[in-house]
Amino acid sequence: MSQTLLLSHMYPNTPESLALANDEPWDDDMYDRAQAHLEAFYVEVFLELANYGEIEDLVVVDNLCDHMIGNVYVKYYHEEDAERALMKLTGEFMNLIQAEYTTVSDFREARCRAFHETRCNRGAYCNFMHIKHIPRAIKRRVVREMYDDHPEYLGQTEKDRDRDRGERGEAPPARQTSEERRAMIASWNAEKETWLE
Repeated sequence: MSQTLLLSHMYPNTPESLALANDEPWDDDMYDRAQAHLEAFYVEVFLELANYGEIEDLVVVDNLCDHMIGNVYVKYYHEEDAERALMKLTGEFMNLIQAEYTTVSDFREARCRAFHETRCNRGAYCNFMHIKHIPRAIKRRVVREMYDDHPEYLGQTEKDRDRDRGERGEAPPARQTSEERRAMIASWNAEKETWLE
């Protein structure tokens, strides 16, 4: 078991984001479209995954090598939350999401320092994580929404958390149903398939 899950190839890179990752010429409009798509994806996926447990961090990588393109990593505060998420994701989304435990426990250690600080000489084909930038305001907003939707995550003991989980079931957040989020994720995957053709 692990606190961290790898969701392989889940992020559907747009043509703009692929061009940016490949260090091809770009303009502000192209960057804005790629960033808006990434931020919408991040918010929806974070809030959906928060239904399974309290999330410590979520990252989307910018790498283009076959084994890393579109990878998403989610780290939960508790191993049992990661286990619940894995069971749900591999059950409900069996054909859409490839989820597995990963030994990556510290995203700062797994990231490419050269990419983070300046520019990586290996480019998008580096084997260390090139983490896509999510503005701090967006990260704060989704964490706040997670705690608004799941106040039981705040300040409880494991015994209290186990009791509350049994009482509350897996109720979706009020702002959007899980079915709507699944449909959105499915449409992103469908878009991804058309881009790859």
